[in-house]
Amino acid sequence: MGKNDKYSVLIADDHEIVRSGIKFTIESEDPFYIEDEAASYDELQILLSTKHYSLLILDLNLGDKNGIQTIRDITKLYEDLPILVLSMFPEDPYALQSIQAGAMGYLNKKIVSQELRYAIHKIMDGKIYMNEAYKETLPYGIALNKSTKSSIGTLSKREYEVYTLIVSGITSKEIAQKLELSQKTISTYRTRILEKLSLSNTTQLIHFALQDALGKK
Repeated sequence: MGKNDKYSVLIADDHEIVRSGIKFTIESEDPFYIEDEAASYDELQILLSTKHYSLLILDLNLGDKNGIQTIRDITKLYEDLPILVLSMFPEDPYALQSIQAGAMGYLNKKIVSQELRYAIHKIMDGKIYMNEAYKETLPYGIALNKSTKSSIGTLSKREYEVYTLIVSGITSKEIAQKLELSQKTISTYRTRILEKLSLSNTTQLIHFALQDALGKK
C-alpha cells in the first residue's frame, strides 16, 4: 500500500519526544502515516496553508497561543480537517470546551499509549472521541453528541457536497471520480455524514433528503 492509499497525519506539539512517541504509535497502525510535524503555531499555520491532511493531532498548549481559540481558528479555515487534541490538561473542563470549539476528540497525554489508536480510528469514522471514564461523569455528554449531528446545517461544505451526490443515486466510485478523491475518503465522508445526521445507512439518508426537500417547499 502506497502513501496515496493512506491517511496523512499532521502532528503539532512543541515537545520532540512527544512527537516521536506519537509517530511510533501511529506508523505501526495501517492505514496512517505521519506527513509532517509542527513544533510551533507558526509552523502549523504554514503547513496547513500549503498541504492537505487527513487528520491533525494538536497539542492544546502550543506556544503562547490560546488552545481553544486555535481550534476555532483552524476549524473555521479548514472545516473538513478532523482534529484530535492531545493535552496534559485534565478533561474537565478542557475536553468539552475543545469539542464545542470544533475538535473531534480529546485525549489526555497520560493515557496516549492506551487510547491513541482507538481515538484516531473513531474520529476517522466520523465519531466524537472522549475518554469513557470521563464521559460517564459528564451528564451532558450525550446531549453534546446529539447537538453535533442534528441537521443539514451541521455538515461542512465538502460533506454537503458528498451528501448531495450520494442522495442523487450515483455510486461511491463515481463520486470519488467526480470529486477527484479516493473511494476510501468518500467512505469516510459518508460515515461522518450519517453520524452527524443520526442515521444508520444510505437508505435512511435518501429518505432524510426527501423529507428535507419536502420541508423546504
